[in-house]
Amino acid sequence: MWESTPKRKVYIDERLFERILGGEQDAFRELYEITYKPLYAFLLSHTLNSEDAQDLLQDTYIQIYKNCHLYRKQGNPMAWMMKIAKNLFLMKCRKEREAVNYDEIENELGFTDISNTDNRIVLEKMFQLLSQEDRDLIILHDVGGMKHREIAKLLDMPLGTVTARYNRGIRKLQKEFGERL
Repeated sequence: MWESTPKRKVYIDERLFERILGGEQDAFRELYEITYKPLYAFLLSHTLNSEDAQDLLQDTYIQIYKNCHLYRKQGNPMAWMMKIAKNLFLMKCRKEREAVNYDEIENELGFTDISNTDNRIVLEKMFQLLSQEDRDLIILHDVGGMKHREIAKLLDMPLGTVTARYNRGIRKLQKEFGERL
């Protein structure tokens, strides 16, 4: 049975980037601990493959470390980090010259961070029910803790479209899974 956990906004102290620039390894470790789960979920929703998501996650953190001097305090650091992750995913797709078909879900998604078999089955079913765009919106909001207006800005979509698609995706999941969500 799906156990609902309270939604938690991912709070990132923007001063972490300054501390990382100053060479503080603890600051980078702290940033990683705060953000790796939503970034992994975001990448998994794109790659639909645990190994690829883990590889891209590692590359994302390398880029964050190398480019933290480029971060500008302007709201949500998670949006900046997810943009890096998405760009790396898109570059990977271009390099492989593959057309990514989001409608075909691999037989095994390999959710390494989810130990409960029932939860894993529910998540796999969720990925099958939702389009890539709807998965992104739900993951950015519910896992990444981003507000709808932040998502709209990140994805360059009208706020009304983001809100409508998010609500439609949630309704679809609630219809399938009922109150378990």
